[in-house]
Amino acid sequence: MPIGTITNCLAVLFGGIIGAAAGHVIPQKLKDNLPVVFGICSMGIGINSIIKASAMTAVVLTLLLGFSIGQLLGLEGKTERFFKKLVRVLHLGGDEIDMGLYVTIVALFCCSGFGWYSVMTEAISGDPSLLFSKAVLDFFTAVIFAATLGKAICAIPLPQIVILMCVYGVATVISPHITPSMFADLSACGGVLTMAAGLRVSKIKAIPLVDLIPSLLLILPISALWSAIM
Repeated sequence: MPIGTITNCLAVLFGGIIGAAAGHVIPQKLKDNLPVVFGICSMGIGINSIIKASAMTAVVLTLLLGFSIGQLLGLEGKTERFFKKLVRVLHLGGDEIDMGLYVTIVALFCCSGFGWYSVMTEAISGDPSLLFSKAVLDFFTAVIFAATLGKAICAIPLPQIVILMCVYGVATVISPHITPSMFADLSACGGVLTMAAGLRVSKIKAIPLVDLIPSLLLILPISALWSAIM
């Protein structure tokens, strides 16, 4: 039973509800600056994950290949259009939403390296503690961004639960083949995405974050192949 995975998604939902409801009482100055501070924290988390890499060359090659695939498929634009329609269908917002920031938050909640690492840990070991810790962080993150973006944040748990449950299911199947070095490279690859999200949230550099997501699908087999040939 993926208790940690479900708890994580519920934390985003309730954080979004509370943040949207309390947004009007939060000073505008705080709304403007809290996301920037969060972006800086994301960069720190990303760097901490990157240094855990077992084979950094394999991670870099994976990122280059994954980003190329994402660019060719136009994943960033397609994701933005999908969520623009979703929030309208659910009556959670309209054209006033900063979709660039919104898609960044979607990527952080649904496709962060630490998130996938935590879900896979629960699937393999049955230990949800990492996801409980992540749920606390994601709850406050959802509150922060719901105060800025409104109730549209409440739409994110829908794709989040689908994506994380797929990761959970795949992890239970391939768990006998995952080595510690593959886990370390997954963490590093996800760390780059987290750092890129921090740069984007802090408005330092608008990196096409969603176009990097294919890297998370490729890192385990490429890491295994690299270990086998080197």
